[in-house]
Amino acid sequence: MTFEGDEYAKRTLDFVQKLQQLSSYDDICNHIMKEIEWFGFTCLTSFTLPGPGLEVKDGIMFNNRPPDYTRRYYEKNYVLHDPAVKELRRNLNPYTWTDVRNTRNLTKSEKTILDEGVEFRWRDGLIIPIVTLTGQVSLFCPCGPDPNLSPRARAALEVIGIYSHHALKRALMQMERTEPEHTPLTNREREILQWVAAGKSDSEIGEILNISGTTVASHVENAKRKLNTFRRTYAVVQAIRFGEITL
Repeated sequence: MTFEGDEYAKRTLDFVQKLQQLSSYDDICNHIMKEIEWFGFTCLTSFTLPGPGLEVKDGIMFNNRPPDYTRRYYEKNYVLHDPAVKELRRNLNPYTWTDVRNTRNLTKSEKTILDEGVEFRWRDGLIIPIVTLTGQVSLFCPCGPDPNLSPRARAALEVIGIYSHHALKRALMQMERTEPEHTPLTNREREILQWVAAGKSDSEIGEILNISGTTVASHVENAKRKLNTFRRTYAVVQAIRFGEITL
């Protein structure tokens, strides 16, 4: 980046410098949102793509999209069909929803997934892939009604996305390392976490227990809160450590 006379470069450097001074998860989230709002984005989802036996919600580090949209995305398992995610198979450079529309021959269902964002006044979004040395892929995905997606803005947002991802991950790991007293789980919550530990998905657990997958997810969220965790995989670890469940 050329700093002289370049507002994007100056803002990005100022953002990173302040981000490095923050340790609170909430402070980090507020700082990130304030910065991307300057670029015209109103919502952000930052997550790690799920591995075998895991779901999208397991890897979420930050998400402030409306609950109705998020619930629909989870329940319909859109991550398997979302063309903005499938684009990763051939492109690990940052790209926009418009880029996907213009370069892929989309099916009707794929167009529907992209068009659902319009219901929430998101005209376009940016996908910033972040690849680790182990090959794990995380995504920093802001969207908004009229975002600035110029080449210089995209370059600045890629830097912002990478630093934000690492800051969020550090803050969450630090929070998960604390072990305050927890509220005991209910029998149903223990039963469900036991199946989560066995690698079962919400829908599979629902079939086993004769309840809906949505009900299963609700119990898991309650258990996570009681165990002071943000990820279900760590909730399982904590439940084992506290003697709530066994392997």
